[in-house]
Amino acid sequence: MSAGQRDRVHPTDEPLPGPPRSRRRLWLALKVALSVAILALVIGRNDPSALWDALRRVSARAVGVSAALITLTAVIGAARWAAVMRAYGAPHLPSAGRLLRLYFMGFFYNLWLPGGVGGDLVRGVASREAFGDAGATAGLTVVFVERLCGLIGLFLFVGVSFSLWPLPGVDVPVVYAAMALALAASGVALVALAPALTPVLPPPLARITARVPRLVRREPFILALGLSTLTHLFTALSGHVLVAALAPNVSATHSLTVVSLAAVSAFFPLTHAGAGIREGAFVQLYAPLGVPGASAVAASLGLFATQLLVSGAGALVSVLAGGAQAPIPEPSTPTIGAAGPPPTPTDPAGPTQQGEAP
Repeated sequence: MSAGQRDRVHPTDEPLPGPPRSRRRLWLALKVALSVAILALVIGRNDPSALWDALRRVSARAVGVSAALITLTAVIGAARWAAVMRAYGAPHLPSAGRLLRLYFMGFFYNLWLPGGVGGDLVRGVASREAFGDAGATAGLTVVFVERLCGLIGLFLFVGVSFSLWPLPGVDVPVVYAAMALALAASGVALVALAPALTPVLPPPLARITARVPRLVRREPFILALGLSTLTHLFTALSGHVLVAALAPNVSATHSLTVVSLAAVSAFFPLTHAGAGIREGAFVQLYAPLGVPGASAVAASLGLFATQLLVSGAGALVSVLAGGAQAPIPEPSTPTIGAAGPPPTPTDPAGPTQQGEAP
């Protein structure tokens, strides 16, 4: 790879200053405590005994279909990762099997570990082989861009679904949809123009945008955005399967709107993967559709539990297959986005986005 190519992929290796390790641990402890507190509050307000009954009524078939859809989102997410690396000029892509194994490992770490960035570090370190001399930091920044593509896809999906299938009782869906679409368009522009904007931005922002690689090929980037939207479609359907097991009257189109809106909760920075916030969103958004609060909470918890199951099984298979040997580094500085969303699923999100792989 020539020096010019390296410059296009990664303009600077200067590290970003990070908070002390003790502060990071305190932040993680706060997220876990707040997640548990909010979740306990939501459960307490929605009849715990009815919640238990609702959980027992979710059939094994519904869980199996939901798990299959979540697995599909991970496969699509791995394809999105490959598309982003192609878009930024990676000369040596890992094999499809290795990409999928590493994606499942990232899915596992982002869901099971508070903080939601362990999986990004695994995939980022592994991505350095795709960029050769550009180094590990290029891989980490491309993982961040891939996660940002997932967020852009989420806002695009929210805007479209809210426009086509507005929820009862929501009087201004056009405004909300327009905001979501505007955020999606802004995200695309930010990713594409970040290196060009660096000279005119204030120093704190310039240091971040300078680390975003230059877009080399547009077609794979557009493909990545399309795949992001597709992951949110299957995530919403995986949630609908569980809701329909408890409330058969709910249409799939309404679930596309509800689950995608609830997925935004995963980006609330003070909780792990939107825990508690996500369940509250399910209760509020499904209520106008006649879904009891306990059933809505059960569906949300069931969706998250299914994500944990799929990510855990995928990580186990990856380890047994011998293809996920990338270590989890203990960074002295955070990766771009590690201090807040997007870090990530989820893909399944997106922290990881709700239901999307990282």
